[in-house]
Amino acid sequence: MKFIKAFVPILLSALILGGCSFRLASSIDDLITPVSPSGENANVQKALDNYCKGSYSLKTPVSGGFTTSYIFYDIDSDSEKEAIVFYEPSSNPGSIDMAVIDKINGEWSVVCNIEGRGSDVYSVDFRDLNGDGSTELIVLWDTFSNSASHVLAVYRQAYVNDQLALSVVGRYITMSNYIAVDIHGDDAEELMVFTVDSGDSISANAVLYSYEDDNLKSLGSTKLDGHISSYKSIISENNGERVYVYADAAKSNGAQMLTEVINWSDYYNTIISPFYNYSTGITKETTRQAMLTSRDIDGDGIVEIPLDAQRASFPGNVEAVNWKKYENSVLAHSCYSVAVEKDNYQIIIPDAYFDRITVSYDYENKALTVSDKSDNIIFTVTYLLKSHYSENNEKYANYMEIMSDSGYIYLAECGNDSDIKITAEDLKSMIKSYEGE
Repeated sequence: MKFIKAFVPILLSALILGGCSFRLASSIDDLITPVSPSGENANVQKALDNYCKGSYSLKTPVSGGFTTSYIFYDIDSDSEKEAIVFYEPSSNPGSIDMAVIDKINGEWSVVCNIEGRGSDVYSVDFRDLNGDGSTELIVLWDTFSNSASHVLAVYRQAYVNDQLALSVVGRYITMSNYIAVDIHGDDAEELMVFTVDSGDSISANAVLYSYEDDNLKSLGSTKLDGHISSYKSIISENNGERVYVYADAAKSNGAQMLTEVINWSDYYNTIISPFYNYSTGITKETTRQAMLTSRDIDGDGIVEIPLDAQRASFPGNVEAVNWKKYENSVLAHSCYSVAVEKDNYQIIIPDAYFDRITVSYDYENKALTVSDKSDNIIFTVTYLLKSHYSENNEKYANYMEIMSDSGYIYLAECGNDSDIKITAEDLKSMIKSYEGE
C-alpha cells in the first residue's frame, strides 16, 4: 500500500512533465467513485445501468440544497420519491444528461432522460412556479466548470403513456444567480434572475420571470451595479405588505461588498432597485468594507443590511458593523456588532455601550478583547478546535463556552472591573457566526 501511495504522485508527475497527452477529468466526480444507493434503492443504479447500456460517470451538483449523486424527491406528488441522476455517458464524453428514475410496478426504471446544456451541473431545485401544487425542476447547467455564469432551465412535468416526463418551459437563460420568490403574494413563485455583463460597458440587471403558463414571460427588470465579481447571497423577506429581495454581491476590487434591495413597484409596474443610481451606474449607499451578507441579525423577522460603522480605533482585522433595516424608503439603524471575519464570528454590542468600548486583538492566541475607555476588560473571546479543548486545561479555567460551530468551540472570559457588565450568559445570545444563523 505504501508503494502504491508513493507511486501515484510519481506517475502523475511523469505524465505531466513528460508531455504525454491525456484528458483531465471533467469534474471531481470523475476522480471519486460516488457512493451508490444502498438497500432497496440500489436498484436505482441498476436501472441507470440498464438504460445506458454502457459505462458512464455520475455528476454531482456542486451547489444548492441537493448535492448528492442520487437525488430523491417526490416530483409528481404521489407520496413516492423519484430519483434524479446526472451523468456523463461514455458514448458522448464532455456532455451531461439528466435521468428521472421512477418505480413502476415495483421496479425502478428510467422514465425520462434530458440532454443537458453543458458539461456539468451547478445546482438543482424543486419549486412550484405556477401555484398548481405541482413541482417544477430548476436546473443550472455549466458549460465551463467553475464558471460564474450558468444556464438556467425550468422543467415541468407531464405524462406520456401514463409515465412521468419532463419538458423545458420557455427558453434557456444564461445568468449568474437567481431566487424563487412570490413577489405578488398570489401563491405562485416567480424567478428573479441576475446577470452580470463585463466589457466596454459594465452592467448588471435583474429580470423577473413568470412561469405560470407554458411560456416564459418577463414581468419587469431593473439595472444594478455591475462593478461586481459575483453574487454571494440572495434572500427574500415578506413583511406582510411588500416582498423585498436582498442581493449581496462582492465588488470587483475584492475588498468591498454591496447590497441591492429589489421590490415590486405598482406605480412603475416593474421591479425597482431604490439604491441604484442610474446617473453613476453605482449602488453606493449599501457599499461597505465588511464582507458580511444581509440577514435577520437580531431575530425580529426583518432582514438587516451590514454597513460600516466608522470606528478608526478598531484593529485592521476587526470590523465595526452598523446593521440597518430598509423601511419606509430609508435605512434605519437596528444594532451594532464587532465582527472578526478571520475567526468566523461577530458579537452584537448594545447601542448604549458601542461608543464606550475599545477593541484589541491578539493574533497569537486568536483572542478578541473588548474593554471600556479606561482599559478595564469587559470580556475576551477566543476560539479553538474542539479536539484541542479540555475543561481541565488551566489556560481556560476562567472561560465559559458560548458557541460551538463547524468543529470549533468559542470561549469567553468576562472581567469584573468595568462598569459595563456583560456576562458569559449574555454573550451566548450576542455571539453570531460571521455569516448565517
